[in-house]
Amino acid sequence: MIVITTNHAGHDPDRFTLPGELRRYWEVPARADALLEAVLAAGLPTRLAADRGLQPIGRVHDAGYLAFLQTAFSRWQELSDAGPMLRAQAYAVRHKARLPEGVLGQAGYYLSSLSAPIVAATWSAAVDSASAAVEAADAVLGGERFAYALCRPPGHHAHTDMAGGFCYLNNAAIAAQRLLDRGIGPVAILDFDVHHGNGTQQIFYERDDVHYVSVHGDPAGLYPWFAGYADETGQGRGLGWNLNLPLPPGARDDSFIAAIIRGHEAIAGKQPSGLVVSVGFDAQQGDPAANLCVGAEGFRAAGALVAGLGLPTVLIQEGGYLVERLGANLTAFLAGLGVIR
Repeated sequence: MIVITTNHAGHDPDRFTLPGELRRYWEVPARADALLEAVLAAGLPTRLAADRGLQPIGRVHDAGYLAFLQTAFSRWQELSDAGPMLRAQAYAVRHKARLPEGVLGQAGYYLSSLSAPIVAATWSAAVDSASAAVEAADAVLGGERFAYALCRPPGHHAHTDMAGGFCYLNNAAIAAQRLLDRGIGPVAILDFDVHHGNGTQQIFYERDDVHYVSVHGDPAGLYPWFAGYADETGQGRGLGWNLNLPLPPGARDDSFIAAIIRGHEAIAGKQPSGLVVSVGFDAQQGDPAANLCVGAEGFRAAGALVAGLGLPTVLIQEGGYLVERLGANLTAFLAGLGVIR
């Protein structure tokens, strides 16, 4: 079952990127369009995400953070020099001791970088994306073996109280918590987006009911830089419930598949009752946001390994910014999964 959204296209910060900036905003509406085209071409049934409200989102995210996301743009527009896009002017990355009252100060407190600006449609698009994740989780709870949420914007860089890396609400974490709340647990999350899911790791790092496994490019030279290293294995009750499998620049299908096999074995060892997969296609060779060299066959093998776990599985779309390759990569992944021929 495929869950789609219709409210994402208004979230398009690229429209407001200034001439002369170093790079465009890669997380554009055309990404979702390409993925949806592949789903429709495969003849798969789709369902529009229903509004699930804020309760399942609030199970993962801080209430103050959600209030900021919901009101930030309108508060920004009340200022005399406001433009069509809110970005932070300073960042409280370390040693943050106080939550400012003004919207510009709060932007630096809750937004971790220029890669998560806020425009008029950001909040509604993020909520719609999270609703798709909840709907996919509910489909699995209702007996579906696989349910794919075509989420945009993506989510795995979103912390409990901080946006970053194109992500505002952590769709994979919200889906995992939904499974736990409805009686499926423990849960495993397999993340093979090329960028480490630092937000997902933070949310579950001290917990022993979610096993997070991430296959990604080495963060020494790739976003998010500050997390995703192999020695990060969890803390407190969560010790041993976090596994990072970073890959060197230029890694190809064989290395990518070998890492996912290691993740597959680790997940099987935890004996989870449900699985969430953060599906990223930015390990694709030539993707502008990354430095690996994976092709469609690598993603096909990833799908087969996911299917081999034999678990009720929620698939959450994350990254992938080489738009012209997204459809072929999703088709290959779904074929490996056994959803299409």
